[in-house]
Amino acid sequence: MVDSSTPPPLPRPPAGFGWRTLACLADIIPLIILGLFLSGHVANTEELAARERADAFYTKIKNQYVKVIQHPSVQEQNKLMQMAEHPDEKDMEAVAIALTQMGEICFLVMWLGLALQEIFVGGQTIGKRIFNLRVVDFYTQEAPGVLSCLLRSAWKAAFINLFNPFTSILGIINFHVPLFRKDRRAWHDMFTRSYVIDLRKR
Repeated sequence: MVDSSTPPPLPRPPAGFGWRTLACLADIIPLIILGLFLSGHVANTEELAARERADAFYTKIKNQYVKVIQHPSVQEQNKLMQMAEHPDEKDMEAVAIALTQMGEICFLVMWLGLALQEIFVGGQTIGKRIFNLRVVDFYTQEAPGVLSCLLRSAWKAAFINLFNPFTSILGIINFHVPLFRKDRRAWHDMFTRSYVIDLRKR
C-alpha cells in the first residue's frame, strides 16, 4: 500500500550539455583505447591480414598527400584524387574487415565498461565522478536499474563504435537532442526512463 502522506521525490536539476559532453569524453576515450588494444590481440589471421593491408593503404594515401603538400603539381594532385576516388577493391575490402572487427570489440568493451560502472557505482562512471554527475531514474530519483544501465550503455556504445551510416546519423542527432530539451535528456535517457543530474546543484 502506497503511503499517500509521503510526497514524491523532488526532481534534481539536469546536468548541462557541456558537462555531459566532457564526462562522456572522459568515459569513452579510455574505453576506445582499450578496445583498440584488445582488438589487435583477439583478431584472427584474416583480420590481422586485413588490418595490415588497411594500414598500408592509409600510409600510401598519407604519403601521397605529403607529396602534394611539399611538391605541389597537377600530376601529384591528380594521382591523389585517383587514389581516393578509385581505390583498389581489395584495399576497400580490407578496410571494411578491419573497421568492423575493431568496431565490434570496441562496442563490447564500451558497453560493458559503461554499464558495469553505472550498475555498481550507483549511476556514475569515471567521467561522471570527475564532473560530479550521476544518472538517476527520472521518476524515483534513485539509481537506475540494471536493465536501464545495460540499455543506455548499449545505445551509446552502438552509436560510437558500429561503423555504418544509419547508426552514425542517429548518433549525431541523439548527441544534440539535449540542446533542445529543458530536461537535457537524449533519446537514450528517454528510452531508459533516466536522466543525468548535476550533483553540485540542489
